[in-house]
Amino acid sequence: MKTLPRTLRLATRGSALALAQTQLVCQAIERVAGADVAIELVVVHTSADRAPDRPLREFGDKALFVKEIEEAILAGRADAGVHSLKDLPALLPDRLIVVATLEREDTRDVLITRNGLAFAELPPAATVATSSLRRRAQLARLRPDLTFVDVRGNVDTRLRKLQRGDFDALILAAAGLRRLGLMPDYVNFLSHDEVLPAAGQGAIAVEAPADSPFKDVLELINHVPTFRACEVERLFVRSIGADCHSAVGCLCEKAGRTTRFSRRRVLPRWKPRIFLRPAARRLGRCNVCIGRRRTSYRSRRRVHS
Repeated sequence: MKTLPRTLRLATRGSALALAQTQLVCQAIERVAGADVAIELVVVHTSADRAPDRPLREFGDKALFVKEIEEAILAGRADAGVHSLKDLPALLPDRLIVVATLEREDTRDVLITRNGLAFAELPPAATVATSSLRRRAQLARLRPDLTFVDVRGNVDTRLRKLQRGDFDALILAAAGLRRLGLMPDYVNFLSHDEVLPAAGQGAIAVEAPADSPFKDVLELINHVPTFRACEVERLFVRSIGADCHSAVGCLCEKAGRTTRFSRRRVLPRWKPRIFLRPAARRLGRCNVCIGRRRTSYRSRRRVHS
């Protein structure tokens, strides 16, 4: 291993979830590097953090949770950044790469109500809080009678808003609740048949310059199966020109000895056609046909959705 600078400066948002995820990265680095690398946290406030009550779609920026972290890395104020991978745009700035992903957590979304109702049991016109167009579009196709409202704030803030009656139900990512230790007893997990996750959902990513002197040690914490699966999902999103404001869900997952790719884009007029070709032991070739354009990425078997 190369001689490393003593202190690795990790940029992160200041929310409880962001700090919890960054702590998991720190622990992973400590396991592989020991005392050879000291870690300094660089807390960055992003555009979305500075306007906590503004609906996310009004920002118009695909990188609203990560832009300032990337700027800190490129300006030399930090050596790497920690993100929820689902917040990272499919196209990264020049010089920056995803060096590592930790092992993926639960990829499902969850429905939380005050009385433990399941999604099918919600009364007509019930208000469901989520700022994600992906979640709204997929759930609305199953229950067009529901009313969807925006919600912002940290996870515990959203849970308090539910308890005080601001809305009837709340949709959150299972991974964040688990990492914060805030999973309620009255939670209902939404199946992937109901809601497919965002690309990279449940994974923590470490972003750094391609020529980072810390690259070797950061690659040691990379969970290769998670990294490969999320690359498939992110390449699919990139190939159709989608972003975090698009109503697109996808998931690449192992099913025994097979790798399965599922996708859902809620769009009234046009849908991409997906052909997954068989391959051998590793993730094989997958062709995404979009109009007359063809983009290749890696998967294993043919899937019809």
